[in-house]
Amino acid sequence: METEDRSGGKKARVGFGKSAGAALGALFFGPLLLAGCATSPNLQSAEHLVQDNFHGKAHVVKVFPGPTQKLTGIIAENSQHQQGILWMLSNRYLLLGPVVNDKGQDITQAATEKYLPQPRKVPAGQIAPAAMQAPGFTIGHAGPLMVVFADPNCIYCHLLWEALQKPVADGQLRVKLIPVGFLKDSSAAKAATILAAPDPAAAWAENEMGFDKSTEEGGTRPLAQIPAEDMKAVHANTALLQSSGEEATPTLLFCRKKRMVLVHGIAVRGLPALIHSLRGDVSAEGCTP
Repeated sequence: METEDRSGGKKARVGFGKSAGAALGALFFGPLLLAGCATSPNLQSAEHLVQDNFHGKAHVVKVFPGPTQKLTGIIAENSQHQQGILWMLSNRYLLLGPVVNDKGQDITQAATEKYLPQPRKVPAGQIAPAAMQAPGFTIGHAGPLMVVFADPNCIYCHLLWEALQKPVADGQLRVKLIPVGFLKDSSAAKAATILAAPDPAAAWAENEMGFDKSTEEGGTRPLAQIPAEDMKAVHANTALLQSSGEEATPTLLFCRKKRMVLVHGIAVRGLPALIHSLRGDVSAEGCTP
């Protein structure tokens, strides 16, 4: 069994990309933001950029020298106490997500490993039995079964959901989606509202249909009175995700070459190759034909 991490773009870590430790791109969202700022690359300048671009919902923990004089590293933290790496360019621009140098090296990942605590890696097979019992829903009528942990407010989950529609409809794979809730204050309530619906799959689809990319908010309106058992289920699902080693969405569990694989984050462009590599179904007993 093996555990993998893939870059793709909220340190929700989450993301479609390095989700826990790596880019506030699960934590925060988007490839590049621009903002005016003071002149010297220091903590005050970095805080000004982060506060402006994340509307006071994140703050700077520390700054550190980047690989060039014009690039300053930032350790930022959101309201959920999740940390990730940002970069400040020429004290004027804020860069989010993976940053690669001229040698093809991911300096964001290198900084993540150096400055942020690294999560414990858990064998995928230890997650599978509980994942198969976890409250959620399954879409698709044919093909290998894959498990996806997703937050209703996760933009990378939204992009993955859109990309999954055609291959699922074509019978290339089936997906068990396990709703979790941790990215935003409304996430758990939205996830529980979806689980409480007569048809959770249809309710999740409506959430994605109404997804607002500008605010990174799913379209679900939480129930005024959420059934306690459904909220409890979401908390249990989220705890299961945490036990995988990272609180990151989307997190995928699938079978490849008779091995179960756990991936935190995925680039949508890599989905066709991933689907092509699937062999067997995720099950409580391991990978089954």
